[in-house]
Amino acid sequence: MATTGLEVFDKTLHTTNQWLDEICAEIGPDKHLAWHVLGAVLRSIRDELLIGQSAHLAAQLPLLIRGAYFDQYRPAAQPVAERSQEDFIARIRQELAGCRPVRPDLAATAVMRTLNRHITEGQVKKARDALPKGIRALWPEPEQTARGAMAAPRGEEPAPGAPSQKQSAPGSRDAVERQPERAGAATSTPMAQSAPALPSAEPASAKAAERAMSDQGGSNRAGAKMRTRRKGKLPAEP
Repeated sequence: MATTGLEVFDKTLHTTNQWLDEICAEIGPDKHLAWHVLGAVLRSIRDELLIGQSAHLAAQLPLLIRGAYFDQYRPAAQPVAERSQEDFIARIRQELAGCRPVRPDLAATAVMRTLNRHITEGQVKKARDALPKGIRALWPEPEQTARGAMAAPRGEEPAPGAPSQKQSAPGSRDAVERQPERAGAATSTPMAQSAPALPSAEPASAKAAERAMSDQGGSNRAGAKMRTRRKGKLPAEP
């Protein structure tokens, strides 16, 4: 961080750069544009507030940003007569006419979220409640900004090697409960493969045919002996 030799200047430069970085994260990496957006939105908010309300909000701004907030301030003309959301956005668009194109409503919401993170919640609610309903709709609730900062981005893919939603992390309850199922599946397959095959009907049929042929052969031999005996070629059996 560059130093000027004066702590008050170094602190406000550091804080201002933090604010600009947060705005760049939403509108793109262009600090020049972020600075113009920050000033345009803050001045548009200022012009919607009474003098006392503007002073209380300015008291919590960093020194450098406070100077941009009060640039061309005309207390006698505040608040402005045109207080619709369209008029609010039109003033921001007019101030950003010479910059890179950016949607003024998104620019306004980016600055308002930055205010939520760096200004006390009570002051944010006071300034927000003092705005017309249409402009207030652009300013997220402080609680929503806090939750959005802690929530993980929905579009990110899981890091390589990280357990996905469909896979249980090692040691988790689901993983422990699924181990017996995996073990049973692993043992059931080898058992089914190693089970002996049932004897087919073909060997039994073959044996039956052999017995039938054997019986038939025995009958033929017995008949031949009887015919030979009748002819007198063989002696009669005792």
